[in-house]
Amino acid sequence: MTDQGLPLAREAVGVFQSEDALQAAIDDLLSHGFDRAEISLLARSDSVERKLGHAYRKVAEVEDDAAAPRIAYVAEEDVGNAEGAVIGTLMYVGALAGLIPVVASGGALAAGLVALFIGGGAGAALGTALARIIGLEHAEYIADQVEHGGLALWVRTWNEGDEARAVKILKAHSGADVHLHGLPDLHPELEERYLGAVSAAEAEAYRNTGFVHSGDDEYYVRGRVFSSAEDAKSYIDRLNYLESLHESARSGKIDLNAALTNPVAEFRTIENLMATPLSDALKLEFLRRWEYDAKTLGVADNEGMTGPSPAVLLQKIELAIASLESAD
Repeated sequence: MTDQGLPLAREAVGVFQSEDALQAAIDDLLSHGFDRAEISLLARSDSVERKLGHAYRKVAEVEDDAAAPRIAYVAEEDVGNAEGAVIGTLMYVGALAGLIPVVASGGALAAGLVALFIGGGAGAALGTALARIIGLEHAEYIADQVEHGGLALWVRTWNEGDEARAVKILKAHSGADVHLHGLPDLHPELEERYLGAVSAAEAEAYRNTGFVHSGDDEYYVRGRVFSSAEDAKSYIDRLNYLESLHESARSGKIDLNAALTNPVAEFRTIENLMATPLSDALKLEFLRRWEYDAKTLGVADNEGMTGPSPAVLLQKIELAIASLESAD
């Protein structure tokens, strides 16, 4: 699908009224085949308004705008680890902004660091103060989003199966305005912003894929903007991983999109899947989707299959997943 000749990136989007609901949805996504690099959140309102050049009242006004700046998802435990690791050591400070873009979004954190160093803070006292600032930044980010109508969550999808699972998961955790949209992978405004205004020296490459480090300390990769080089590289790794899945599917003469959407229709039994000459990575992808279907959609019962009961099927899937993961 294209928009004025541009390839489209398909996404599911939903808005959550609490951090707990947002986190539960993300946990569910991550446990059912989605990667952290495919999940993004809206940047703070001041950043959004600065980038768009105008104010907005509600998140609904920007949730389908490709130019609205986003931040990478950071796991809750990483925020906790940041607070713990920073206490008693300054070694952690250098990596702080790259690790936690959600909470270290500039502003108060930067000002706090300056004030602490000017005041001569050191060691455990400085670490404790930094941890408090991190927690405050996180709380302010959540409050800022809720004030504008809720916490927006985007999930990059690659096929119809991804779309169906993402929408169902977002709705299951009380996501509002859950829908799918297609945004240009190569958005003209983003291309001009991140590619037209940089020198060759600011363009970098990772695993043969180029990305740009902008003057705003942002990283642009093929229609996506990230707040750290690590997040940009994670996205490139994800793209390469997906290409490896397609290559394995082509070698095994499998319709990848059809099989990911409905693995039971393609393979019928777990034994058939495990016996195919596909890569272990691709088998794991099929198994995780099959597991999700068995748990939440009741595929076997709904299709009138005469195979094993859902409990037996789940046990087979879990054993197959464990055997492949232990082989890594």
